[in-house]
Amino acid sequence: MDTKIVVLNQGYDQTFQAREQRLIETLAGHGELVISFSGRLESCYAMELCRAGGVRVRALTLDNPLLSRRELARARRYCLHHGLEQRVIKTQEMLFCDAGQLPPGARDPLQLLEEARGKQTDWAALPLLIPASFEEMQAYLGRFGPLPGHTLWPFAEQGMSHRDFRYGFHRRELDRWGKTSGGYLNRRFQDLSGIESHQVQMIDMAEQLLADMGFDEAQVFFHPLGGEHGVLARIRLPAHQRAHGFDRQQDIYRALKGMAFDHVTLDLVQPQRHEIKG
Repeated sequence: MDTKIVVLNQGYDQTFQAREQRLIETLAGHGELVISFSGRLESCYAMELCRAGGVRVRALTLDNPLLSRRELARARRYCLHHGLEQRVIKTQEMLFCDAGQLPPGARDPLQLLEEARGKQTDWAALPLLIPASFEEMQAYLGRFGPLPGHTLWPFAEQGMSHRDFRYGFHRRELDRWGKTSGGYLNRRFQDLSGIESHQVQMIDMAEQLLADMGFDEAQVFFHPLGGEHGVLARIRLPAHQRAHGFDRQQDIYRALKGMAFDHVTLDLVQPQRHEIKG
């Protein structure tokens, strides 16, 4: 294996490593797979374990408005570096995969994936690996019913949480392909009922612009203020970039103002994540 492993938490890591080995062995039982490969940390970690198990894997990327350009770029870099076959299917339909609540009329995301895979006639007979967490699988079951046949959910079935995926991603130093952008861009909106493609594009472009300014982990949240008050962009930076962000607040304001945001704020603190216990 050509991947450097970094132990982040000694006690937790022993249990994690045993489960990871079980996952590698499970994946190795499938000689060939198609993986839903968005470039998110979950799909990158799943791809890494497929490679560790010697699976011949194909990457299917559904390029939709809610997929960050940064994560799409990471998916491309990963596949190019490892010589993996990747097919990117462009769609204007939003793919709500990790939304807490779905907007009216949102389709089953796996239906969209299956339609995209069905157009790849040489891949149609291969199982489709879904690199989803246990929480995502439960949410899917609650919204859409039974899991579709011809799909594999080994990570969710072994109880992998989003926190576990994040741990595995950093343990294998997969952020060398690009920093994570915090999931699909629907997470930048409080209310999904009226979300529009041009609003998502504003967020995506703002995060790309901030990345070009050196804020490669910035997240921009969309807040319509109603009436004539316009739209607020709320920027969240990691702790190590926050002081620099306040130093450059005028540059940031001018940049986002030029993208049709009426107001710009910087978060003073970042919400705490639960620590992994040993």
